[in-house]
Amino acid sequence: MKKVSVLLVFLLGFVVFPVTVFAASSPSVSYQTNVQSQGWQSWKTNAQTSGTTGKGKRLEAIKIKITNEKYKGSIEYKTSIQKQGWEKSFRKNGALSGTSGKGQRLEAIQIKLTGEIAKYYDVYYRVNAQQFGWMGWAKNGQSSGTSGFGFQLEAIQIKLVKKGGKAPGTTNNGFRDGRKKYVDKRGKGLIKGSKQKIYHLPGSQYYKKTTSPIRMFKTEVEAYKAGFRPAK
Repeated sequence: MKKVSVLLVFLLGFVVFPVTVFAASSPSVSYQTNVQSQGWQSWKTNAQTSGTTGKGKRLEAIKIKITNEKYKGSIEYKTSIQKQGWEKSFRKNGALSGTSGKGQRLEAIQIKLTGEIAKYYDVYYRVNAQQFGWMGWAKNGQSSGTSGFGFQLEAIQIKLVKKGGKAPGTTNNGFRDGRKKYVDKRGKGLIKGSKQKIYHLPGSQYYKKTTSPIRMFKTEVEAYKAGFRPAK
């Protein structure tokens, strides 16, 4: 019996050991945000929420890094900042993007992988933006958030997905440019403003159902300044 027990323990150890090593060596993404009136939050990982929701607090800065590095390469990112626009260059590997102590909101972000890791993984990310709530997932350097509205980012989720794998959720509505024009051939606005003070973009869920709009607009910013809010 002793010989059998020793053999079983040896075999179990042999089977468990490589699985443990594989899990530990899989790369993951970690990130932390600087939140209005709260300062730096603790590090979050793999699609956990960093920031706040429902409190109206802006994100002011972010740091992102790869942990359990299995492949060479970097994670790079830059943000669009209140009064400044897009940063001129990407930050990487835990460096600060945004501002600290200036009270300036982040409005959008781009994140990408470079080097060997980019051959094996995609980086997905989505933001919770003022007025819009959670937006769709962007990936690999695409813009996430808004432009032209002056809306603040309030939270973010980031996740690594094996190259070509399925997105964590919908990729629709990942970024909104408030200055983009929606006009017909004559230059007339196509954005419909409803009686409920909600505006609808061409092709959106309730656009065709809004048969009696009270206003028409060329851009989302124009609609928002007129007191209309975006459809969820």
